Amino acid sequence: MEKNKKKYGLLVAVALCVCLLGGFLANLAQTDFGKVTKKTILFESNSGHTISADVLIPNEAGEENPLPAIVWAHGGNANKERSDNFQIEWARRGYVVVSFDLYGHGESEVLNDTEWFDNGRGLYDTVQYVATLPYVDADRIAVSGHSRGGNTIHESVLLDNELETPLIKAILYVGRDAIYRDNETASFGYFPGKTNTTQAAEKGGNGEYFNYYGNRDVGIIADKYDDFSFKEKDEKTGEMKPNPEFLKSNNAKSFLNFGITPDEKTEDGLEGQWYEQEIDGKTAKRIIYMPLATHGTSVYVPDACTDAVEFMQTVIPTDSTLKADNHIFPLKTLGCLMGFAGFFVFVTGVALLLVQYEPFKGVSADRDATMRLAANDKKGKIWLTGCLLVNTVFPLLSALVLFHFKVDKVVDGFFMQGMPLFYGVWGTVNAIFVILTTIIWYNCYAKKNGISLDSIDMRTSAAQIGKTIATALVVTGMAFILLFSVKFFFNTDFRFLYWAVRPFNARRMLEAMKLLPFFTVAYVTASIFINCLNFNTSFGKTERKNICLLAFLNILPPLLLAVAGYGYFFITGVNGFYGTNNQISDWMVAPLVPMLVTPFVTRAIYKKTRNPYLGGIINAVIITIMTCVNAQIVFPA
Repeated sequence: MEKNKKKYGLLVAVALCVCLLGGFLANLAQTDFGKVTKKTILFESNSGHTISADVLIPNEAGEENPLPAIVWAHGGNANKERSDNFQIEWARRGYVVVSFDLYGHGESEVLNDTEWFDNGRGLYDTVQYVATLPYVDADRIAVSGHSRGGNTIHESVLLDNELETPLIKAILYVGRDAIYRDNETASFGYFPGKTNTTQAAEKGGNGEYFNYYGNRDVGIIADKYDDFSFKEKDEKTGEMKPNPEFLKSNNAKSFLNFGITPDEKTEDGLEGQWYEQEIDGKTAKRIIYMPLATHGTSVYVPDACTDAVEFMQTVIPTDSTLKADNHIFPLKTLGCLMGFAGFFVFVTGVALLLVQYEPFKGVSADRDATMRLAANDKKGKIWLTGCLLVNTVFPLLSALVLFHFKVDKVVDGFFMQGMPLFYGVWGTVNAIFVILTTIIWYNCYAKKNGISLDSIDMRTSAAQIGKTIATALVVTGMAFILLFSVKFFFNTDFRFLYWAVRPFNARRMLEAMKLLPFFTVAYVTASIFINCLNFNTSFGKTERKNICLLAFLNILPPLLLAVAGYGYFFITGVNGFYGTNNQISDWMVAPLVPMLVTPFVTRAIYKKTRNPYLGGIINAVIITIMTCVNAQIVFPA
């Protein structure tokens, strides 16, 4: 017992050190080794709502030396920290960079589905705020946004155009089309009580190409395999043109030539080529970059970051001599990845350490779980193969059915987060199917062959479950204390690309509580499937091979859906494998890392406790909060 206490105490200490070191490295990168100050602020916008923002301020900025500013708008179901590669590199080159949470995201105010569009969903509110900062040169403000953040730019330009002297001088879209035709503006900016009918009518048009941006400098980072943008139908065949050929499209030709109506004589656009034209006494610029990336990865690939730096240094130059491809953001990526990995090791270590002490001892058995020998009879192998096959195929079909019925779009007075609801319902439906197949297997085969619930550690009691839940809450509580501590000391979180464990407020916790039952059913069932039913030699002859194979099988359904969709996209250039539902491939990437990591957590806990429920509940709490914290909250007006 004492030996275990020391061993698990050391594991917790090592994990803690890894998390703190990761936070330290991340902070070094985001502050450029002390040359930039990072602040996280809350301010009241001109719309009367609260906005949360990260502000990166180069040390040379001040009232006597105001610097140009860039306002960054993240994509949907994300937050202000997700795309900080660009932010770090801009700040290193002498820009004040303000990245804000769109309304309903992160720590910004949650609004209904009409109000959340106010002032460009918060972008123009943030631009107006930034223009008042004494260390910002209000005559040199640029905006940039990814995906839905690009939509906020569309809406903010509409508002900015109403000023005699517009605030926005340059625009960079990332993974989002610009406005090409005059009727495209009719879909945003008009809401009862917000915009009058005259303005709404002015935004309608005949679908003619035009220059929406005036003499502003505008660029597009058009990733070659964007799931949602840079698509145009062939006028003759009606077929969608391949994404990588975007520069040949009429949209691209019109954009680069300042709103002309292209004809057969109009030359194809050139990647990375600057186009210029005198407009109202100013030389306006246009450019399109096309890095090799998908919609979701366009904010992570180094080439896109280089393009973003090159664009800003061209249209709003600073005194920096750093080359565009001189990047420090990989250091933050490494630090955050260390924190992300360390966080899950910390959770595992704390769980194993706590059960060595009262009052947590009761959730653990007296001896470790051992790998069981699989049945070697023909019937057993048939049952194994059959269960494996149906439990792989069913999640594929259930995902497609749920997308078809638009479960991801369900937002009402109770469920206010479409993306987490989809993942929760999908996990629950799949778990119910696993439970049903397990009941059939147990009664038709296992029970007749001497396998009992006690022998595979499934039997429990209400008292035992109560103690397990209490232990799981203490473990996750300690893990989140670590998370908030790293945020406090280093102003960073634990993340790896898409996936982030980040601090949260009470509003996020409320939404997570609504969805926790769905995720609990999913992750507890997964833990039972991995540990009680399959900790045997059917899936690998050693314990390591067993858990690696089961973790792979756990991610196989979303992996197959993603690979099928993107495989077709990469081969044809058209995101059409799933018909008009072009989000399936992208959305199937998001579950991969949680579904790969959590089997290792629950196996490590089960092996030492013989309690399959403890690891399942711990995983459910963490993944629920991860999913809800990184998604939008919105409710019907």
